[in-house]
Amino acid sequence: MRFSWISWPHPSTSVRSVIALGALLMVVVLGMTGYEIWRQYNSTITLAERNLNVLADVLVGEIGRTISGVDSVVEQSVLDLSTEGNRPPEQIRRTLRDRATGVPAIFGLLLIDAQGLPIASLHSLSPRHHAFAQSIRASVAGQNLPIHVGTVTAAPFDGTPIIPFSRLRHDAAGNIAGITVAAMSVQYFQEIFLQVKSKTVTTLTLTLARQDGAILVQTPEGATTKMSGMTEFRPDSRDNGLIHDDDTSAGRIVAFRTLRPYGLKLSVAVNAADLLNLWRSNALRLLLAALVAALVVAALIWAILRRLALDEAQRANLRSIDNQRRMAQFSLDAGADMVVWTNDKGSIIYANPAAHQALGYAPGTLFNRSIPDIDPSVPPAAWEGRLDDLRRAGTLRFETSLRTLSGKLISVEVSIALLQADGRDHTCAVIRDIGAHKQSEAILAERTKRLEASNAELEQFAYVASHDLREPLRMVNSFVALLARRFGDQMDPEAREYVEFAREGALRMDRLILDLLEYSRVGSTGRPMAAVDLGTVLNDVRQTLALTLNEAGAELILPASLPKVWGDFDELARLLGNLIGNGLKYRHSDRLPRIEVECLTQDGQITLSVRDNGIGIAPQYFDRIFRIFQRLHGRDRYDGTGIGLAICKKIVERHGGRIWVSSTPDQGSTFFFTLKPAPAA
Repeated sequence: MRFSWISWPHPSTSVRSVIALGALLMVVVLGMTGYEIWRQYNSTITLAERNLNVLADVLVGEIGRTISGVDSVVEQSVLDLSTEGNRPPEQIRRTLRDRATGVPAIFGLLLIDAQGLPIASLHSLSPRHHAFAQSIRASVAGQNLPIHVGTVTAAPFDGTPIIPFSRLRHDAAGNIAGITVAAMSVQYFQEIFLQVKSKTVTTLTLTLARQDGAILVQTPEGATTKMSGMTEFRPDSRDNGLIHDDDTSAGRIVAFRTLRPYGLKLSVAVNAADLLNLWRSNALRLLLAALVAALVVAALIWAILRRLALDEAQRANLRSIDNQRRMAQFSLDAGADMVVWTNDKGSIIYANPAAHQALGYAPGTLFNRSIPDIDPSVPPAAWEGRLDDLRRAGTLRFETSLRTLSGKLISVEVSIALLQADGRDHTCAVIRDIGAHKQSEAILAERTKRLEASNAELEQFAYVASHDLREPLRMVNSFVALLARRFGDQMDPEAREYVEFAREGALRMDRLILDLLEYSRVGSTGRPMAAVDLGTVLNDVRQTLALTLNEAGAELILPASLPKVWGDFDELARLLGNLIGNGLKYRHSDRLPRIEVECLTQDGQITLSVRDNGIGIAPQYFDRIFRIFQRLHGRDRYDGTGIGLAICKKIVERHGGRIWVSSTPDQGSTFFFTLKPAPAA
């Protein structure tokens, strides 16, 4: 409340004043009743929205993990089909059974060849399997995406309702070379829905559908026959969100989520009319309470009128107290910082004009609100804990964000102290707006973002420019070669030497452009990061360099076991291939090459090293070698463009790591780089 004191009016003017006060109190009572009815309405809707969002997140997480598990089985089965498709059907069936073990959503697995004929299944093949395989082949015809989720159909082995989950294998020409189909049990998903519904008291409609609106699973069944007309399934709808759909007769509140990799959409809906039944009952009770309060106010007014003949002597004393209060009030009102007092329940009992102005409230309207109303970081249940912290410390200083009346958040610095009055704890907070400082930080972050975007555009420009430069170089090289063939016998040795210089220059420029193209492609493929087995990467690199290793008589030593990292398989193969290739390229003439790869996991980080026994690098060049176009040796000794290690550095930095070198000239070099481990499955 505001610091003020009621002084009883003079008897000659008191009647009109008290009547006016009574009318005002009745207006306040009715206004507060109306506000409370409105607040409860908003609270009911807000709570429903929050619960719907939580349920949607829980369901999409559970269903996403389930389908991801199915996808893993199907994907591995695709690999089995591509590498071991010629095995007998019974062996394939055993493999499929092993793959499906532990994934309860899988009701069946079926392998289909390029012509749509079934190859093998978890169940014995029958004519129904042939018809089912043909229908799957027809539904994915012309599809380039690797995954297809079909509509609900009957399982070919027993007629149980299933959802076909298909992963396609394409040949080099882009044609479908085979299909692996997992029959996902509709009943399994219905049980998930029913388990979630059993924990709620509100009638919900849970739906899993394709993005074209075709329903796959719904509880209760038949609540909606087609989803394509619903708001969340319209073409302009977002992937995730919460909407109030008034297209239905009762009105719906819908939380929806999209499982983007699988083209599925999950919605959790409730009828708004069902939610508001309890609110209507409470509103009626509040109106009755307001009527009773109005009667009480009338009785109080009558009692006040009887007390208007109190002792006049008290007024002088009250005026003196009021003058002191005014002086204290003026000091607070004129302050630039916000000042807020609260009681031990967290209710605001005073806020100065600066606080009202900064938070967008009309003067005096912050009183009787609570700290959780303006500070989202302090929910009602956490206030007592905050008060305990203040009791221990005496004073606290921290930064937080306050919510204005319009809903905007402002950044502030709070200095708060604890005081006791009338045996109760009170807090006094002096609050300073630091939004300008935060805005400066945001401007700096935005400039950094624009700089990163500019760098990305420069990389794209380098790629396009390098690509276009190759065409004139090929023309120059072709005409120089044609000139040498047609007029070579007419040229003197000096002219032929000049022609050879021109040809070699064009070839070097072409190699330089190719390396520049490779440099610009790092990170531009659009492939998402995934868990990558370093052992598989190094085996691929060893096979790629096998001929070069044999010709050089080199020894390549790899660790017995390697962890999985989070990255891009192809780029990691290029990184390790470049480093191992450098060990072969810059080998010492007096000894056979020996290259050793080691791996260390420490403090949540994976460090790999590639050690060779080559010519080594002088310490003053440790930083220079990772810059683009930097060479330490002439082309007559070692061929190259000086881009290889720059590519390695760019790949490592894209993976969130760093790369460095340790070397002793004439003894060899060791290149170190760090990677992030793959997240736990």
